[in-house]
Amino acid sequence: MKALRRFLVLVAAACLAAMTLTASPAAVRGDALLGITEAAWVDAQYARGPVEAGTLDVPVITACTTENEGMNGAMSGVTLTWTSVLDDPARMLLAFSVTAGVVFEAPTDRIAMTGPAAGLYTFTFTATASELDAALGPLAGASVGAAVSTRAGTEWRSDVATRTVSVGTLSGGLGSATCDLGHTITLTGLTAATLPISRVIPVGTSATSSLPPALQDRRRTPVYTVTVRDITTNAVVPNAPVTIVLPDGLAFESGTFADLGEGTFTTSATGTVDFRVVADRSEPAQGPVRVESPRAFTILSGQPVTSVPLVAWGYSVQGQTGSDNLTAARTSAVPLWDNLSITGAAAVGSSYATMLYADQNGNMWGRGYNASGIIGDGTATDRTSVVAALTGPGVQVGNITHIGTGTEQLSSVAVDASGGVWATGDNELSGFGTAYTNTRYWQRVSNNYAMPAGALTAEVNPWGAVMMVLNNGQAMVAGADSYGYSAQGAAVGAAAGAAGLVMLTAPGTPITGVSSGGIGWYSSAVVTEDGRLYTAGTAAYGGSGTFYLAEKALPAGKTAAKVIVRQFRMLVIMTDGSAYALGANTSGAQGIGSTATPGATLAPVVMPEGAVVTDVTMGNDTTLFLLESGAVYFAGLNDTGGAGAGATGGVISTPVRVPLAHTATKVVASWYDSFIAVLG
Repeated sequence: MKALRRFLVLVAAACLAAMTLTASPAAVRGDALLGITEAAWVDAQYARGPVEAGTLDVPVITACTTENEGMNGAMSGVTLTWTSVLDDPARMLLAFSVTAGVVFEAPTDRIAMTGPAAGLYTFTFTATASELDAALGPLAGASVGAAVSTRAGTEWRSDVATRTVSVGTLSGGLGSATCDLGHTITLTGLTAATLPISRVIPVGTSATSSLPPALQDRRRTPVYTVTVRDITTNAVVPNAPVTIVLPDGLAFESGTFADLGEGTFTTSATGTVDFRVVADRSEPAQGPVRVESPRAFTILSGQPVTSVPLVAWGYSVQGQTGSDNLTAARTSAVPLWDNLSITGAAAVGSSYATMLYADQNGNMWGRGYNASGIIGDGTATDRTSVVAALTGPGVQVGNITHIGTGTEQLSSVAVDASGGVWATGDNELSGFGTAYTNTRYWQRVSNNYAMPAGALTAEVNPWGAVMMVLNNGQAMVAGADSYGYSAQGAAVGAAAGAAGLVMLTAPGTPITGVSSGGIGWYSSAVVTEDGRLYTAGTAAYGGSGTFYLAEKALPAGKTAAKVIVRQFRMLVIMTDGSAYALGANTSGAQGIGSTATPGATLAPVVMPEGAVVTDVTMGNDTTLFLLESGAVYFAGLNDTGGAGAGATGGVISTPVRVPLAHTATKVVASWYDSFIAVLG
């Protein structure tokens, strides 16, 4: 199975690499219609392949005349006249047949064309009795089928218009030849010579899944769209029937054809049919989706099929979860389709009600709330669709490896691969340095700090102070501090803190060996490489109760791997995958099974037996827990649908699984409780 998946991925990559796509012009002719978008996708990826189809005009036979009447039993010649909106005899296919596999095709250079009249061209062709006899065999007393269709390139055919040329013997030995204008026939020979009017689009579903059985059996794909366009004008074709046939193992998710593998749909007023499919079994289902129409069609153009790993749910008023739902809450996760060039996520982050992510190339993007320019696109305009984060007009922020998350401050921070710290938005407490002025573009504020080494991570707290974990094992805080989170032994003014201060465990003693850290309203914490936890600031919110970092005792047998600090609380992930809470517990968001407040005492998070927590992200009064298995769990106030189960309401103090379609590799929450997961 792994070898098959690897092969399909290579095929998809080859298809995409070979494709050159252009917009479809009106009145396209011939083989230009046959630019085809095809690819395959597997292994827990979301993907989308819009299918754009153009109709082929079905000709109308207006006259059919015969000769040789009165010649007993002899074959007749026949003249056929028809009309079409197409203006090229080479696009016409006229065929005569009697038996399967024996066909006489009219030479297109003998098809005469006149017009147009009322938008239609008239075509005429005469087949002589002798050439029909020669091509189809002795035809005395036979009936010959004549069928005309339009075509595109060498493959596509419209439906046929047909007539029957009958030759027989009348009483008294007289012959007859008639051309039946009122009778439509289907001849085996013609069917064999006419290719099916359909095109296959490969699709696939996840080949592996750690979801529970109830979810494995109903894995959803994204919405697929078939668009039918007129082949001459490029206009969409409304109210046209389209038959969609799914491969074995897949079924339509809902509607008239729910749980069926085939259905005939009618295009909308915009010429489209949207459908979503589900897998009916836990084994992967993969194969072609066949799209057929009585009006033959061909692919006009499309976008390359692409993996789209980001799904979003929760608070959505400014487009945090997609521009199609600007309501207070989106209660189940949906793919973020608005930029199909984003096929990976090097980092995810947030700020206030803003969602930020770096794509597979490290280029940063943002969406949602944009007061004070916290997206950093040069404006303060909310963005309901994703936009590039910029350092100046037309220059995107790139090479990003980390983005800060979850602050209530109207500020955003990020770190690049060289260890530089970037920021946009407000600069309260001078956390971005005294030289910083908000331009609503991203600026490299590490130039304003006295940094002993480059940064690995950076977080901004609700006051505007910035905490950084450095690649030399130290941690530092930039900005003013009245509560001890900078670990300097005393309060720090804005001027003194603007350049950044290395965090201390005692006077003149910097913390070393730091691998993880975070900062909240009144406290901060770090974890060292040897598994120790240090905290500073207000004890009720997990701090040491002092203005220095002090080691906090861990439960017996536990060593710390990571600490996450937001607002008034902390969560500590242990090396064995368990998690413990400190500080506040509003709405049960700490996931300890109650709304009790842990304060300065580590309280265990209640997770399923055997669960291994690898990451945590916090909103205002919500938390997402990411497990090693790729499962995502939610705790807290479900007012924006954070549980992802299709409803709002309730306080969830024992974490519940978010029903994502596939496993996740990254998660992020905003302070306003919007959520993004990166699917893997």
